[in-house]
Amino acid sequence: MDNKQNDFFTVAIIAGILLAFSALDLLTGIGVLHWESATPSLPRPPYAAGSMLDGTFFEAYEKHANDNFYNKTKWTKTVRDVEYFLGKREYNGIYLGKGETYFERHLAEDYGETAVEESISFLRGLAEKYDADVMLVPTADVIWRGRLPLYADVFDQKNYLDKVKAQVGTKGWIDAYEAMLSHADEPVYYETDPHWTSLGAYYGYLTWWKHTGERLQYYYDPAGMETVTEDFVGPLVRRSGAEEKKEQISVFAETLGKHVQVTYDDQVMLEDYYRPEYLQTDNGYGYFLGEGFGYVRIDLPYRQTKTLFVIGDSYANVMIPLVAPYYKTIYFVDLKNYQGDLERLLETYGSSEKCDVLVLSGVTGYLDLFR
Repeated sequence: MDNKQNDFFTVAIIAGILLAFSALDLLTGIGVLHWESATPSLPRPPYAAGSMLDGTFFEAYEKHANDNFYNKTKWTKTVRDVEYFLGKREYNGIYLGKGETYFERHLAEDYGETAVEESISFLRGLAEKYDADVMLVPTADVIWRGRLPLYADVFDQKNYLDKVKAQVGTKGWIDAYEAMLSHADEPVYYETDPHWTSLGAYYGYLTWWKHTGERLQYYYDPAGMETVTEDFVGPLVRRSGAEEKKEQISVFAETLGKHVQVTYDDQVMLEDYYRPEYLQTDNGYGYFLGEGFGYVRIDLPYRQTKTLFVIGDSYANVMIPLVAPYYKTIYFVDLKNYQGDLERLLETYGSSEKCDVLVLSGVTGYLDLFR
């Protein structure tokens, strides 16, 4: 069967099922059939012979079907179930992978040569001027490749990371790719959200710690993590139009209850790494340090003298509490939201010999800034 026949077959099945639902719903609405539903719906238009003849009934019924949330949900799910049965695994830029794992679609054409070269040039400049370390974290579609649909196309992040390493040099390169790959059989990413989990960030922390030299290693117990919610539904589920799939958010117990001072954009001041109020919103990942800020300063109670200047995206939110005990102050600039003068901030805080500069971001999140 060729592609056109396949497309016709798919459309025919979906159309037939929708027609059946429409007929059943119509007959129920005019009193031929009756059924009970626990889901409330908007009133159906009243049936009258005259309205059937002049077409106004069908116009009203079409509006009713469009406005009726129950019908939309039922029909959309039916369409998705049929399409999934026939092999469709991509919706609104989201791949539906094995084990109900949802992946953002990242294609090579999304990241042109100019964006790639500019992004690498920026990192090279940071490494040369500020002796910065660079840690770019591959996304789940690269590490969990085996969960992707068979036909799924993926941007070659490994090739990009090799180019970055060649320009930054081994002195400043922290290999998050190998760290994630070596733990690919563990829950190092969320299944409904495009970020790494606390466990993934922990392996990132260990890689950072080994890279930065002989320091006391602060102990974090993965077996003793505390679950803060089991009702987390990441944005990839909503973007795909799928039914809710809930998963848990856990955090290292050793990072809880630290009386740190967190200042957002030189205005709002709080005393914790974590924002529990986000667990009740559509952005549960905001539990980690919050969201929407461009610049954050964290003052710590530890008897340290060094400062850390982090440039990155929301991937850094989870790992910052793990590296925090090594520093007196941490400055974190979220490149997605920051509108100020980054060079001025770096000159002010990042040029001191007692300041470490770290680029910590997801690969695609970093590249998106240069598209």
